[in-house]
Amino acid sequence: MTLIAAVAGSECDRADGMIGVNASHVATILRRSIREGVQMTLAEVFRHVETLDGDPWPSVRELAMSGDRSLIPPVQAALERYLDEDDWYGRDFMVYILAGLRGVAAFPLLLRAFARPLRGNDLDNFCAWLADIMETDPAACRPTIMSFIATGHRDLRSAGLWALGYVIQPSDVELLRQALADPDARIRQDALGALSSLKGDRRAYELVLSALHDPDAWTRQSAVLHLRWFADAAAVEHLARLIQDPDVSVRSALGETIGNLAVGTDRSAVAADALLSLLADTSPQVRAGAARGLGVLGVPRPAAT
Repeated sequence: MTLIAAVAGSECDRADGMIGVNASHVATILRRSIREGVQMTLAEVFRHVETLDGDPWPSVRELAMSGDRSLIPPVQAALERYLDEDDWYGRDFMVYILAGLRGVAAFPLLLRAFARPLRGNDLDNFCAWLADIMETDPAACRPTIMSFIATGHRDLRSAGLWALGYVIQPSDVELLRQALADPDARIRQDALGALSSLKGDRRAYELVLSALHDPDAWTRQSAVLHLRWFADAAAVEHLARLIQDPDVSVRSALGETIGNLAVGTDRSAVAADALLSLLADTSPQVRAGAARGLGVLGVPRPAAT
């Protein structure tokens, strides 16, 4: 017997020998049964986070697509709990469900959750889901992003600058110029990420180039890596000047960046000279990067002596 038939049969009103169904009451009972079902499914997800038994994704997807807004309060409460417990695994399930239930309306809450630093944090899925929301409606997300950047809270500013790369406009260059002068190296690195979304904007390019001389080694390395996908072959000469950088992480990032930018261009000779110099570096990590860069250029490594 189907659920509808069972409910209808139990809610019959007999009149003049006829059976009539109280339709309003039946609908109420059906809604309650469905709500109880999704609540049970949510409880199964909670149990999985605790025990790690089974595959939670069928239930998580069902909840996200259910359209049942009664789920929003318990899911939001669970999200806060998992954040407080440094549980990025449970956090991700709640984020997925909220994104499905609320869409763009969930963005401010989710970006704030994204800003929370967690131990052992794995952000790959979270980044992808936030990116989907921002690409769906960048105009709706932009005010939240700009408000995060304007705050004095380091974690919120960092999250806002990361997100700005997905909704960036040419007018944001001046804002990012200021962020690139921030005393906090993490903020400067996040600004570089946003600037690299303005491919073809000369002002953004010059700002990323300027970060090659940043006093912080990780920021210099970040500038090298962003130039790999953001610049043209003209950047090779700027990068070649870093082969004597005192930090091994910076020198190790140069090889593939120089090779990728110079291949097939008139900067290939300058690139090859820089990479051959790096091939003599005392660090095996730097030498490995130089070898990969030479491979991209198609330049053979010198024979061992």
